[in-house]
Amino acid sequence: MKYGSSFAPAARAKFAAVALLACLAATAATAATAEQNLYKDDWSFNFFNDSSHAVTEFRTTEMSGQFGHNWLITPMDSGHGMTMEFTDPLDGRCDVMTRVVFIDGAVFDRVINYCGTAIVRATEEWLFFE
Repeated sequence: MKYGSSFAPAARAKFAAVALLACLAATAATAATAEQNLYKDDWSFNFFNDSSHAVTEFRTTEMSGQFGHNWLITPMDSGHGMTMEFTDPLDGRCDVMTRVVFIDGAVFDRVINYCGTAIVRATEEWLFFE
């Protein structure tokens, strides 16, 4: 009986460790799946600042053709990124004029097709999307 009582806690500990690993694996798989689904989600994308300057503005045109509000609350430093999401359910456009303004005053305007796009990158040269 003494062997059984000492074995049970060890078995429970082993089971808990296996369960924890399974949960961690499921969480990692879910995160990877969510990242891959950005290509299928026309409403969301990741924006990365791959330039050497901070980005002070990220704007898109509204249906009126005018640039809307600045999506950035604070400047985005070089090397940073964030997930962004369109929120107007009545605006189903894929091709949207996008403006990125850098702290040094440089401005990039480019039409980006957000349908199927998961990543928008600002570099020293231009805006790229994939």
